[in-house]
Amino acid sequence: MHTILIVDDEKIIREGLQRILSAKGFRALSAQSGREALDIIRRDKVSVVLCDLKMPGMGAIGVLDKVSQSYPEMPVIVFTGHGTNKDSMECMSKGAYEFMTKPFRIDYLLSVIKCAIDKLPPPPKMPEISF
Repeated sequence: MHTILIVDDEKIIREGLQRILSAKGFRALSAQSGREALDIIRRDKVSVVLCDLKMPGMGAIGVLDKVSQSYPEMPVIVFTGHGTNKDSMECMSKGAYEFMTKPFRIDYLLSVIKCAIDKLPPPPKMPEISF
């Protein structure tokens, strides 16, 4: 089961996405800030991050900077209700997997998540043990 981390300062967005993703078979975690998200990523196995662009403290740009350094294979999907082309280009240049504007269609979001998961490296093979 893949774990999706939802990062948004709006509780209603976090809870709504958690319900949708859980119903689709994902393990959905949430964080209300970029710093909280990084703490979760450090201690839990996260497959994909969904992160709001603008939040108090650390937004998606800060999360992208840290994740791309420490977890370069982890896809970060950035979403925003107030984005510009400049924001989109900056996020993509920092390694965002996708940049989406709110409101977004859930079927499109699920498709983007599936594509991101499909591109993850396979888990390491366990060594065979002979008896």
